[in-house]
Amino acid sequence: MNDRSSTAKAGRQAARLRAALRERESRVEELERRLDALETSTTLQFGRLVAGAARSPRRRGVRLPRELYRLWRKRHVPTAASSGGGDGERIRLDPVDRPEDRLLVAAPYEGLVIAGVLARGTAAALGGHARVVALYPHDAATALGTADVDALVVDAAAGEPGGPWAYLGTPGMYDRDRALHNVRELARDRGLPLVLWGEAPPPTLAVLEWDATATTPAHLTHLVQTR
Repeated sequence: MNDRSSTAKAGRQAARLRAALRERESRVEELERRLDALETSTTLQFGRLVAGAARSPRRRGVRLPRELYRLWRKRHVPTAASSGGGDGERIRLDPVDRPEDRLLVAAPYEGLVIAGVLARGTAAALGGHARVVALYPHDAATALGTADVDALVVDAAAGEPGGPWAYLGTPGMYDRDRALHNVRELARDRGLPLVLWGEAPPPTLAVLEWDATATTPAHLTHLVQTR
């Protein structure tokens, strides 16, 4: 009898956990759709650009006309529809009353903001001196295109095994090289400085054109702020 009771109790608990997991997965999908819509909003991107220029007129103000023109050209570019919705479906935004929603609330930041092709250790080291927007091979161009940053930083150690950019520059890893090329081109179009971070970069990175090189956070900050 006790065995049956324990089995029934375990079954009910497992059912509750499965239901909670399904609810949380549904919630994550909803948040991803909302975040995608928010990040691609022309109004949000316009506000980011203007606010960034107001915070740092010397660094970002000179890039503002070019950034606004690029945004204006993209205003009618269609965005991919969410795979989870049908034609004409609108996502109902419920009140911000769950912990996950705090991820969508952006706080203003006054310091240096960099986008980085970085090894894990470098991202942690720079995180204490600047806000880091980590770029990943599968969405690097999209992330950089919607982020208000001061520079693109590429880590000499980004291609080390175990990181998101593992084997960058290795023959045959064309997806990594193509992703890096795309973000460099986008950074050039936006007037962002290209900074090579670290010592002894591999030949595949060393031969590329860079605006500056840096090996310490203080040096990086000085380079970006004086441009």
